[in-house]
Amino acid sequence: MTTQTEFPHLIPAAKIGREPFKTSFEANPRQLELLAKRYAVLTVDSLTGYATLIRENDGMTISATGHFKAQVTQACVTTLEPVQDTIEEDFEAWFLDESQAKSFKKAKKLRADADIEDPFNGDEDEETMMASERDEPEPVTNGQVDVGELVAQYVSLAINPYPHSEKAKAMKPLDEVQEPEKPNPFAVLKELKSK
Repeated sequence: MTTQTEFPHLIPAAKIGREPFKTSFEANPRQLELLAKRYAVLTVDSLTGYATLIRENDGMTISATGHFKAQVTQACVTTLEPVQDTIEEDFEAWFLDESQAKSFKKAKKLRADADIEDPFNGDEDEETMMASERDEPEPVTNGQVDVGELVAQYVSLAINPYPHSEKAKAMKPLDEVQEPEKPNPFAVLKELKSK
């Protein structure tokens, strides 16, 4: 089963090894239109960037780092006027390539052999701890790493949920609008007392 994403940028996992694999991406007009619908914004005007992928020592984990820049137009939450915003961020994520998984028995034997050779080597425990602290890795689907979908998720998180136009920013918030002063009810008594 394959799911169609708005902005696919697929890299075959088999091409990713221990040497950095570099790729760049740019959304085409149709993809920008689909992303605007996904984000519920007026338009996504551009989305570009680059990524570096590398397979880690365990053979199954692929790390991805990169940078993206997106231009988005949204409706102001107060005036509904178009508000343009430029989003530019670095990203980092991991993909899990389960096709590279070794059998449990074989992995257990390799681990035991490594422990015998160097029983005081703490590097492996440190790597295991680091891996457990990471976010849930993205899956490698049908042998492909989808950098585009990863970037689309990062853009989604970076979009301003409450955009304000310049006109809206110039307006006083409702809690700052001063109500006319009400007369003090005791002021009348004070006037009577002075008579």
